[in-house]
Amino acid sequence: MRATRQVCLQPDEGDGVVVTVRELTVAEVRSALLSDEAIGDPLQSLVFDGFGLGDLLAQCDASAADLERFTPSELAPLVDACKDLNPFFFRVRAVLARSASEVLAAVEQMSLTAPAAS
Repeated sequence: MRATRQVCLQPDEGDGVVVTVRELTVAEVRSALLSDEAIGDPLQSLVFDGFGLGDLLAQCDASAADLERFTPSELAPLVDACKDLNPFFFRVRAVLARSASEVLAAVEQMSLTAPAAS
């Protein structure tokens, strides 16, 4: 049975929200990380170091509008619950990010060392 956890997010002002985090299946991890939608909103992808708001959205029942009204520090309990229930997701995401960085570095190196076209 899939594990779930409820997290109460409370902003400094206004009403809080209860978010349910769910453990992802292997297929859901694949879809979240390897689909065209995985790129998402550029600003949302930079909210946290190494992952984005879209990654959290894939693991819980909140909407982007629900989460965007919180500061990154107010989202910390949600981040902790997602990391606890979905270590596989974050491990795969880190490997993909590292691989992409290595490919980019290799391409940049080749462009610097390639002979000029005549």
